[in-house]
Amino acid sequence: MAVTQAQIAKMAGVSRGTVDRTLNNRGRVKPEVADRIRRIANEMGYRPNRAGSLLQRANRPVRLGVIMQSVETPFMALMLDEIHKAAIHMQEMGAEVLVRANEFVDLDRQLAVLDELEAKGVDGIALTPVEDVRICERINELAKKMPVVTFNTDLPDSRRLCYVGQENFLSGRACAGLMNMLLGGSGKVLMIAGHRSSQSHRRRIDGFRSEVISAYPGLSLLPLESSNDSRQKAYEIVKEVWQHNPDLRGIFLAANGQIGVCDAVRELGLKGKVHVICYDLFPDTAEGLRSGLIDLLIDQDAHAQAVQPLEILLENVLTGARPPEEYMLTRIDIRNQYNI
Repeated sequence: MAVTQAQIAKMAGVSRGTVDRTLNNRGRVKPEVADRIRRIANEMGYRPNRAGSLLQRANRPVRLGVIMQSVETPFMALMLDEIHKAAIHMQEMGAEVLVRANEFVDLDRQLAVLDELEAKGVDGIALTPVEDVRICERINELAKKMPVVTFNTDLPDSRRLCYVGQENFLSGRACAGLMNMLLGGSGKVLMIAGHRSSQSHRRRIDGFRSEVISAYPGLSLLPLESSNDSRQKAYEIVKEVWQHNPDLRGIFLAANGQIGVCDAVRELGLKGKVHVICYDLFPDTAEGLRSGLIDLLIDQDAHAQAVQPLEILLENVLTGARPPEEYMLTRIDIRNQYNI
């Protein structure tokens, strides 16, 4: 049976109104009393009626903002579609979601959109942040007024409520182990990042490199290249590196440009000779797996990264509840041609 506010009030020795004000962040309650009420609510396993809380705010619906970058890339476009689906569900519940999607990584544009959403009176913001001290400072300012959740990429030094996405360093380490198995413990490996300023791309590369250095001395890492999330640039990198390294045996792509890599591997006749590990499951990469141009792929779970930030924000706005962990990690989902 669900725990009621009346039961909590009896245990805490206060009125039901005091419990309601505490758990729904309405009105003033002495800090020591509020702490006691929240502790008792947690111990009793209280779960707020989110639908009821939304109805109570009918005169001022909850408004959540979502800011994304690099939506020209296939995975981010896939996640944007999932966010729009989640926004429809939220609207049916009585909460409005304002989505702002930037095509590229644009610091000034992201700062302007943060200002816009604050001016519109949103109650919380989820964003894939540009890695810059000005974004960090802006999040810190906003966090004084509303919850902010980062997803897909993180700014751990900011005062964001939590991060939703993969543990990218660990993901990179996992890819190093997979590459070592594919290559039988020896061979040259090309690493390709996306944007050098992307924290998620860099963490994957750092994890991959550190694991190779510490555990797989037979693998020889070539200098890091950056595709800037471009299919054409990734294609050109592979062709150029192959000209100078005809004994290349592995490619680790930590960002976008997957299809450019596949194009180059196909044209150079390297299928089965050069082993490719990359990220993100969408139709073109699924075909790359089926055709053998991609050996292994790490999927990030677009649905979870799209939905969880909104659910966390809504719960926090309505009840003050914080997520159970600072890092709400999605799976490191390894795919091959047999499980797509």
